Amino acid sequence: MHFQIVHTTEYDYSAPAVESYTELRVRPRNTLKQVVVSHATEVNPQVPLETYTDYYGNFVEAMSVPFRHRSLTVTSRSTVETRLLPDGFSGLDLTVSEAVRLCWPRRMELYDFLMPSEHVPLSPAVEGLAAKLLPSSAPFVETVLGLNQYLFKTFKYESGVTDISTPIDHVIETRQGVCQDFAHVMIALFRAAGLPARYVSGYIETDAAAQRSERRNGAAGLLPGFDEDAEEEAKLIGATASHAWVEVYCPNGHWIGLDPTNNILESERHVQIGVGRDYADVPPLRGVYKGAQQQLLSVKVSVRRSTGDPRLTQALWASNQAPAQSQSQG
Repeated sequence: MHFQIVHTTEYDYSAPAVESYTELRVRPRNTLKQVVVSHATEVNPQVPLETYTDYYGNFVEAMSVPFRHRSLTVTSRSTVETRLLPDGFSGLDLTVSEAVRLCWPRRMELYDFLMPSEHVPLSPAVEGLAAKLLPSSAPFVETVLGLNQYLFKTFKYESGVTDISTPIDHVIETRQGVCQDFAHVMIALFRAAGLPARYVSGYIETDAAAQRSERRNGAAGLLPGFDEDAEEEAKLIGATASHAWVEVYCPNGHWIGLDPTNNILESERHVQIGVGRDYADVPPLRGVYKGAQQQLLSVKVSVRRSTGDPRLTQALWASNQAPAQSQSQG
């Protein structure tokens, strides 16, 4: 699939900021699952952007505004081609404990994704739930998929009831939150069971957005089960802002994406921006400023499917295949 993504973030300060420094993680990753056809980041006030790749292979842009400014606007425009890979769970006829043991030889490489992190502590509540939902003798694939379904059915998506500082234990107790909360809970449960897991930030195309793309591109018919009078009810959750899901490492060397917010596997409709131990490693924007005591944040995201140029896409797949494979195995 071919997507055009526009992500706009605006900060309005209560008084002019004297200066600010910001790190941006808004450029999609090049991996075996996706290739970045084009990307541009626009900032206002206009200042130079410096770029680098962080420890986890995510693309980072950094900027400094060394003069007074009343607002800061960052607009990321990306064109991304995604594709569906073969079933990464194929042939994994083993138990959870066997999967843990087979990952052990790569424990140094996977260390960051096995240990507690800033937003993923391993509390008694987490360990107790992991023992219940990820028993060592259970079939690996069925149990992993069952956890995805459990979180979807048991936890209610409710915006505004949590923020990034809300502890995992509170989310487990109330069973409410948003996609980043569900991702953190799932990662904690995997790590408590000894399975490497990492946080993924990005976007997802919803059913409603897909239907609009079908109309715009002239395709006939409706998506299966789509009701024009119930767009909001039919949509997948996560496309109105940045989305979050999880990748679990399998003994066959593949990272498998799981989206507990929607009870689906990562698909062509997911676009990855960054991976890390948890949200703290991949925020879209992170920075500091001087002067104003308050700020108002506004975020707008548009994910639109388009036809694209197959010749250009094929050339980019070929040129990015080697580095993408290296990243996907990280």
